[in-house]
Parts: sequence; structure tokens; C-alpha cells
Amino acid sequence: MLPRISVIVPIYNVEKFLPKCIESLITQSYENLEIILVDDGAKDSSGTICDEYAGKDSRIKVIHKENAGVAEARNTGMANMTGEYFCFVDGDDNVHPDYVKTMYSLICEYNADIAMCAYVFKWTDGREWKTRNAEFPETHIFSHTGKDALINMLYSNIYTPSCCCKLFNRQNCIFRFPSHFIGEDMLAGVEYLLSANKVALVNKSLYYYMQHNESVMHSINPDKIYDIVKSGDEILKLIPDDDKKLQKAASFYIVQKNLSCLMKLYGLKNQTYRTTHIFNNIKKHRMNVITDNNADIITRLNCIVSFFGLKILHRIKSIVNGE
Repeated sequence: MLPRISVIVPIYNVEKFLPKCIESLITQSYENLEIILVDDGAKDSSGTICDEYAGKDSRIKVIHKENAGVAEARNTGMANMTGEYFCFVDGDDNVHPDYVKTMYSLICEYNADIAMCAYVFKWTDGREWKTRNAEFPETHIFSHTGKDALINMLYSNIYTPSCCCKLFNRQNCIFRFPSHFIGEDMLAGVEYLLSANKVALVNKSLYYYMQHNESVMHSINPDKIYDIVKSGDEILKLIPDDDKKLQKAASFYIVQKNLSCLMKLYGLKNQTYRTTHIFNNIKKHRMNVITDNNADIITRLNCIVSFFGLKILHRIKSIVNGE
């Protein structure tokens, strides 16, 4: 008999999208599923929708809890799962009918701890954008060690930090999502990739990532932007000090994120301390990036410009960005 696979769905105020999400799970070609719907204190009818589906399908388990954010909702699902393998699907997203079957086949064929797939960004107006690597066919499989996959992810290549579009071997992938940061996926990603022996990714878009105004990532404020900066600081604590390749990759990731956050926070009221911290981060890591042949030329040039000071760096980036 095929092993049970737990699908954890964090849910908060997604009543418009939740039925389609659940339907895409209960109609999976891989049937031995445990579908854990975690109602994170939703204020709309999401909780009721969960209960209605649980009454129709015995594979569905519903957990109602007080609102504590998506990270704790995922952690709650992990604490209550019974499957040998597990994955995450956000309550406003949906997946291909062969999503779980394909991912499990990858784990078996490549003896991998983590299977991944490409995904599609879908907008409510019908637009789509696939993340698959256009240089390779959809059937192409990328296979790396966990460490090499992490390096690849830090350089923003084929591997993405999202915990969605991944299937995990429960025995070898032990991690928790930090609940005090926006962008908790990246911190968890560092943990599970460091613990994984092998990772396999199919170049096919099987996960459908819905883009809409209600999404958490579309409600950005200065505090949430600064969370991305702080998560970069935390990543460094997880990277072994003696691993120079990982250290360089982490420096590149931190500089890229800090440059992006700097452009959003610079000049805003009461953000001087934060922009100073961000600029100090860039200064701390810029030599690693400048001397890194794997870093893109634009990021390396930005690091060189940073020697002329914060104001000049911001001005040059604003001109380049057409602001």
C-alpha cells in the first residue's frame, strides 16, 4: 500500500478561493491523503467551508484555532500530521490533479528527501506566469544535494524558498516555521535543505499560486519589509562558519534583499535607524559579493557604488530604476 501523505493547508479569510483549493486536493490521483485544514481564526466563512468538506470526505481533518499567523498554522498542522510524507498548500492556491503523485514519484525514483516542482502565478484577470526553466523541457529533472540546492536557492536560481510546491520526507526533514518574521519560508528552507541528503525538482508547473489583493504578500508595510532584513540576519546564524561557499551565497542573498528593502524604506518617516542597519548589512557583505563570480553584475556594481555612501547608492539605484 502506498504511504499516507499529509497535506497541510493554513487558512485565513480565503472563502472566495478555499473551495477550489480543497476540490483540487480531494480529487488528487494519489488518494492516500490526510488533508489537514488549519482554520487560523478566520473571520469569514472559511471555517464553515472546512467543516462542510470534512463531512463529505473522511480524509479531511479540521483544526480551528485562534489567529496566530501562517507560520503557526503550518506548525500546528505539522504537530498533528500522521503521514510519512507531507506538503503545504496555501488556502487560496490550488494544485494540478497529479501534483502529489508526481512529487512522490520523484522521491522514490531519486531517493530524495525533498521533491519540488515549478509553479504558476495566476492572477484573477486571467494572466499567468510560469516559473519553470524555459531552457529545459517540462519533463527535465534537476537533482542536487541539499547543500547545493540551498546554494542555488540563495542565488535565486531554479530552487525557490516557498515551502509550497515541495514534498518532504518526514523522517529526514525536521523544521519549524519561525512565527516572528514575514518571509518565514526562507528561514525554514535553510533548515530543511541543510538536513536533506538529496533534492529532486521536476521542471513542470504543478502548483498554482493565486495572486490577489487579499494575499499577505500584497499588504506590505515598513514593519513587514524590515522583517525581511531581520530574517537575513537569522539565516547567517544557521550557516556553518567554515563553509565558504555557503557563506558567499548567503552574503549575496542578504545584499540583494537589503538593497530591495533599502529602496522601499529610504526617506520614509521614522525609518532612519532601519535604513542605517540595512546599509551596514550591505557594507558587511559587499566584499564577499564583489569577489563572487556567481553573483550577477548588477548586484556587484551596487556593492561597489556603496563605497560612496548611502545617499549616493540610493540615488544611483533610483536613476537606474527610473524613479
